[in-house]
Amino acid sequence: MKIPNPLGRRWWFPTLFVIAGVYVLIQLGFWQLDRLQQRRDYNQFVASRWDQEPFDLTDNPLPADLSNLEYRRVELTGDYDYANQIVLKNQFRAQEPGVNLVTPLLLADGRAILVARGWVPLSQSTPDAWPQFEADAGEPIVGMLQESQTLAGAKAPEAPQTEWFRVDIDAIQQQLPYELLPVFITQLPEPGRGFEDLPYREIPFEITEGNHFSYALQWFSFALILGVGYIQYMLYTERHRTAPAGQKPQQAAPDESLPVDPDGQTV
Repeated sequence: MKIPNPLGRRWWFPTLFVIAGVYVLIQLGFWQLDRLQQRRDYNQFVASRWDQEPFDLTDNPLPADLSNLEYRRVELTGDYDYANQIVLKNQFRAQEPGVNLVTPLLLADGRAILVARGWVPLSQSTPDAWPQFEADAGEPIVGMLQESQTLAGAKAPEAPQTEWFRVDIDAIQQQLPYELLPVFITQLPEPGRGFEDLPYREIPFEITEGNHFSYALQWFSFALILGVGYIQYMLYTERHRTAPAGQKPQQAAPDESLPVDPDGQTV
């Protein structure tokens, strides 16, 4: 059988279409590999910041440019103001509802910073249960700085409240007698802290490579399937198109048990 010319008169247009499709699929595969490299570079950046010694906010002022503290731990000491503690509602852990305790930490200069101290179940979220989660005085706090969760157009409550949906520092400031720093801290779990210890704390990010490599393999596989499948289709079509003229599929012999008319046809 003669191998068809993929750029011949009969095949040039579908061939160009398939080549374009294979090219696009291969580029999508390389795009996913590029995304994988970007993720690896990002993970390396995060790990390098995380491995640095915690930035001491007790002896150093809050930098004007906070980008240098992104993904870096900070450490500070102060006294918790449990009388003005609030909670963040609608916080879930493994599909179990609860709240996040947020407590002002009073600093030596008279200002304070909000500290998200961790999650507690809904059954222990009322103010009468909060004292059991109070920390020992003078313990250093290690956490990560977070920006204010301000919602555009949201109005601050007219009266002080203990339940909030977000850490909106400007709004919370209006019910406190001291100045708040423009950021808050998500407290990190201490070494040796158990999974069931309350308030429950976790690292607010994870380092993974995602599914970019498997996606790249899928796109390359699609390109291979399209290219090989097209070649098989051409060979199949040409084989049937160039079959000897007059060749017909063999017909089944008539059943001799059936009556036959004078023309030889079964009745």
